[in-house]
Amino acid sequence: MPEAPDRRLPEPDSPEIFQLFPLESVRQLYKFLHERRDSPPSTQEIHAFVADRFGAQSEAIRRLRSIRDCFVVQRTQTGRIHRYQLLGWKADAPDTMRGTLSRATRARILAPQRCAQCGRTPLGDKVKLHVDHKIPLSWGGEDDDDNLQPLCEECNLGKRDFYATYDSHSDAIRNATRHDEPHGRIGELLKALEGEWVPSDLISIVASMKQYQDDWQRRLRELTVLGWVYHNRVTRPAGSRRALSEYCLVEWTPWPEGPIRAAIEEGKRRKRARDND
Repeated sequence: MPEAPDRRLPEPDSPEIFQLFPLESVRQLYKFLHERRDSPPSTQEIHAFVADRFGAQSEAIRRLRSIRDCFVVQRTQTGRIHRYQLLGWKADAPDTMRGTLSRATRARILAPQRCAQCGRTPLGDKVKLHVDHKIPLSWGGEDDDDNLQPLCEECNLGKRDFYATYDSHSDAIRNATRHDEPHGRIGELLKALEGEWVPSDLISIVASMKQYQDDWQRRLRELTVLGWVYHNRVTRPAGSRRALSEYCLVEWTPWPEGPIRAAIEEGKRRKRARDND
């Protein structure tokens, strides 16, 4: 596979790598290969690395394939042992694997010249604006204008770091974001992680992905009208002053035909009628 000799390998924690690889597991594997360039790891070591950090040994080759979309990873064999060495950029590597925006799109999204999160401006506050995906590409977001916003560099990096803490749930989040209604997004997230304790922060993010929900807890409670059952607990992590609220799905029912909101309102109406009898 031909290399691009004039392009230096990016550092593992560089913005370029975050743009190329939305998934934390791929970025960590790139970092592992980058650090082991002088002593290339074996297939077994790569599997062990991925399994140890992400509990999914079977995903190692797929993650490696993602890296090979942009970089030359040479495989050599000594006896029965295969080793993988990160060499450089592929000659035909794209600038980004996904999410390449046109100049016109970038100009249109940045035109307000104000950070959508903190309100600071390049002229008044000397901040640099970035085009941010409200729903990250790795979580099923798209490049359309409705999913793009201007964020200053500080807010963008802060959001990225916060969202990255939930990258291990990216498949569940991606599935939940396909639902148009907030009840559906919350429910699909809990279904995908059934039996696990799901942090309230993650539920809030997913609930607000298409429309901001200032009372997502109410949307969650309303699922009980459909026969859903979940448990709630509040813990305080060691060394933290902040209490952590979590939810665990116990039982769920199929979604009704038609809008979920309409089914919930009908369920409430019937309950009121029974209570008044």
